[in-house]
Amino acid sequence: MSKILVLCAANPATNPRPQRMITLLKKYHKVYAMGINASEIENVEVFSYPTYKKRNFFEEICLYKNVIFKNWQKLIDTKNRLEIPKILNRYAFDLIICHDLVLLPIVLRCKKNAKILFDAREFYPAQNKTNLRWRFLFSKFNDYLCKTYLPQIDCTITVSKGLQEAYKKNYGIECRLFYSLPQYHDLIPSQINPNKIKIIYHGAANPNRKIEKMIEVSKYLQERFELDFMLINTDENYMKFLKKKVDKIRLKGKKVAIIPPVTYDKIIPFTSDYDLGLYAIPPSTLNLKHALPNKFFEYIQARLGLIITPNPEMIPFIHTYKNGLIIKNFRPKTIANAINALDEKQIKKLKECSNKAAKTLNIKMNQKNIDNIIKFLCP
Repeated sequence: MSKILVLCAANPATNPRPQRMITLLKKYHKVYAMGINASEIENVEVFSYPTYKKRNFFEEICLYKNVIFKNWQKLIDTKNRLEIPKILNRYAFDLIICHDLVLLPIVLRCKKNAKILFDAREFYPAQNKTNLRWRFLFSKFNDYLCKTYLPQIDCTITVSKGLQEAYKKNYGIECRLFYSLPQYHDLIPSQINPNKIKIIYHGAANPNRKIEKMIEVSKYLQERFELDFMLINTDENYMKFLKKKVDKIRLKGKKVAIIPPVTYDKIIPFTSDYDLGLYAIPPSTLNLKHALPNKFFEYIQARLGLIITPNPEMIPFIHTYKNGLIIKNFRPKTIANAINALDEKQIKKLKECSNKAAKTLNIKMNQKNIDNIIKFLCP
């Protein structure tokens, strides 16, 4: 039994990747977790450190100065993160699983004899490339972190084949594939009401994702379809923009709505009442092009038929499991026309195929994967 710390810059009890990792590990190991404002986890010793307070004007000027002069250590050792070494110095772990790039320098500095597993869930140097401020302040910083610290890691995992290739090409790093697979839910496909076919999209309201284009799909849907967006508000102005867009389309009699988000553990049971899961995010960044997100596998676990645009990471799954449509482009009218062409029998077949896929594409697939990694790192 190894002593393992799961460390992240979020609440490990609710953030999907750390939470699932903890679930996989605590059956066979002594697990500790640490994150921002971390809440209790059953049978896990939890440590917490505070969130980073918003910078005042003077601190913002200092940030720009540090970036210009490449004082990267100032960006790493923020006041809140300096709580992390206090825990690392008190304990001796066999393995530390780090879920955030900016935490790697602290982990490597204080790891003692621990092996380090890094979860590169995205390609960090392209994390938010559409944001001008982020590009200026953090793109080169993340590149520095990757060049400096990734070669020191014992093992790196990532979420898709495209991101594997990006880390190999840019940094010479070999990543193991570790899909974002959810817990298995013992569900059956919900009954379809042919006069009320329900479509869902859920996720963060992030401007990068062009959610307004998915909302426009509702303008062209037949009356028998309803399209709901369960969004987490991460950008107040963008959320207001989306709500105005929905209200305008609803005035024309279309069935589209933004609904309140449910807690992470309720996403799959809640969405299992729907018929189709929508994913139509343009590949505006490298990370979006090679996304294989939680929601893709959560749609499957909820026994939904999938409606996806040409995403290179998702297409092989649809070809294998026959549980969705691959739309040829990202135009809202094209997406709507493909949905309109579906009849009740076809939707039922897609849901039944997701039901079969759900028995394979769940967290149990990752158990063998993480067990093998730990045997390799901590023989």
